Order: sequence, then C-alpha cells, then structure tokens
Amino acid sequence: MTTDADIWRAARDLIADHGARRAESHAAAQVDEMFSSGNFVGHLLWRRILKAVRGLNAQATPSKSARR
Repeated sequence: MTTDADIWRAARDLIADHGARRAESHAAAQVDEMFSSGNFVGHLLWRRILKAVRGLNAQATPSKSARR
C-alpha cells in the first residue's frame, strides 16, 4: 500500500522536476494512460498524485484577495 506521505513526496518531486503546470499535465496524462491500459491500481495511484499536485499548486498560488 502506498502511504499518503509517499503520494505527497511523489507530487513534490514531480513539481520540482517538471514545474507546477507541467507536473499537473504529466500526472493527468498518467491517469489517462493507466486507465486506457487497464492498469486500475496505477490509475488510482496517479489520481492520488494528481490530487496532491493540484493541492500543492493551490497552496503555492496566492488568492486574488491576498494579492491586493
């Protein structure tokens, strides 16, 4: 079983390697690839990573009200 810590570590590494936008698109592509190939365990794993990447990206992006 993959722990939450493993998922967050993978998401942070993906962002560090690819940048915020490309990390999200890479993870989304992996979600699609795993589903298309019938790898449902991989599909669920990459969905968790994608969710973590989106969460980290949301934390890193200041809201409009914070920019004023």
